[in-house]
Amino acid sequence: MSEVPVKRYHREKSSESEEDVDNYEPYIPVKERKKQKLLKLGRLGQVAAEAAAETKSSSENDPDDEASQEEWGRRYNVSLLDQHSELKRIAEARALSAAERQAKEEEHILKSVAQNTALMGVAELAKGIQYSEPIKTSWRAPRCVLDLPESRHDLVRQDLRILVEGEDVPPPIKTFQHMKFPKGILRGLEAKGIKSPTPIQVQGIPAVLSGRDMIGIAFTGSGKTLVFTLPIIMFCVEQEVKMPFIRNEGPYGLIICPSRELAKQTHDIILHFVKHLKMTGSPEIRSCLAIGGVAVSECMEVVQRGVHIMVATPGRLMDMLDKKMVRLNVCRYLCMDEADRMIDMGFEEDVRTIFSYFAGQRQTLLFSATMPRKIQNFARSALVKPVTVNVGRAGAASLSVRQELEPVKAEARTVHLLHCLQKTPPPVLVFAERKQHVDAIHEYLLLKGEEHTQFQSTNDTVDSELIFDQGDVIISLPRWSSGKN
Repeated sequence: MSEVPVKRYHREKSSESEEDVDNYEPYIPVKERKKQKLLKLGRLGQVAAEAAAETKSSSENDPDDEASQEEWGRRYNVSLLDQHSELKRIAEARALSAAERQAKEEEHILKSVAQNTALMGVAELAKGIQYSEPIKTSWRAPRCVLDLPESRHDLVRQDLRILVEGEDVPPPIKTFQHMKFPKGILRGLEAKGIKSPTPIQVQGIPAVLSGRDMIGIAFTGSGKTLVFTLPIIMFCVEQEVKMPFIRNEGPYGLIICPSRELAKQTHDIILHFVKHLKMTGSPEIRSCLAIGGVAVSECMEVVQRGVHIMVATPGRLMDMLDKKMVRLNVCRYLCMDEADRMIDMGFEEDVRTIFSYFAGQRQTLLFSATMPRKIQNFARSALVKPVTVNVGRAGAASLSVRQELEPVKAEARTVHLLHCLQKTPPPVLVFAERKQHVDAIHEYLLLKGEEHTQFQSTNDTVDSELIFDQGDVIISLPRWSSGKN
């Protein structure tokens, strides 16, 4: 007989409900669930730190804690997908920052090594030789200049706006005759129409003739090229008189330029004065030009006869030194023209390598339009008691050049250039940044130019030797922008 089912009240528990009790999961508030999810994602520590910082800033600015809690809730009431994206972004940022930090550390190590490597020869570094005194020369300032008080020299520098720094600075000399140049040099200056020295020459030439290491800072067109070319010519004449150079000997003086065009300009100036010296009976001074685009055989012909002065670019000079075509064992005079530009072009390591080929002390000259930190590091490790001569505003243009600035849209530049050429008498020199721009401007002006007007574009070393007689307008790359000082 079946049992009659017993009526059961809702408050009584069945066996099934007992099983449910065993599987029961307690209710977890939303805040606690979010905390657990953050803990699982590994962000709980970060959230707590940001919360503490937020609470601290809120307590300082606003004493109301409820407002800060509401802001905290609004800020972190985001979905898991957003949290995942943010965590991924933070992880990538941390990885990137670690890579950047490592790269900066490596760069710092390389810079420290480069800065600690002095600009000296290998033999000097190996023997630990340190020079404390500059090279002595036979040149002396005239007695009439030496007898003047130092206050008089300061007055001359003040009138010419010459700023000098260094120990025992040589006095400024205001005439080429008092600098004791021979007749050949004076005739060469007269042939170029130069009657009196410029401010950089007034102070710079006596410093170089005295054998002092020098840093020259002057604007373009200040005449700084003569500051290092005239003394080296005189030193070479003195050496040739005492002991003539034999085959494969030299150079005695080395001039390094950042570009071919600047090197060629400097070499042409040297040839000009050497020619006038030879006309007055002075011994022959041989100079060579070592630049890209010129056959090495032309330079080697002069080197094999015994070269006194070499004007070179870093790349060609490095190649000749590596192949042992040239040796610097007798070189006692080094000049770096536009040293700041040379370093900006990435020749710093090449220059350091070139310095390692020297076998003895030398007189070092640095000419720069500015004075960046790298130039200061060069001067600190390479120069001995240097004299710094600063004339005018560093990096500024020549005061004798009138400049006019006309803002024009990019698409209207070529048309506006034609209007400017029509109101400007020839000769005219136009600079373009790229070779394609030179060709485009040349083609446009040929189409729009008048019959009697001739245009000539130049892009390479061969064409840069053209003169204005072959064209009223020359269109060139910026390599021609360096003026002949």
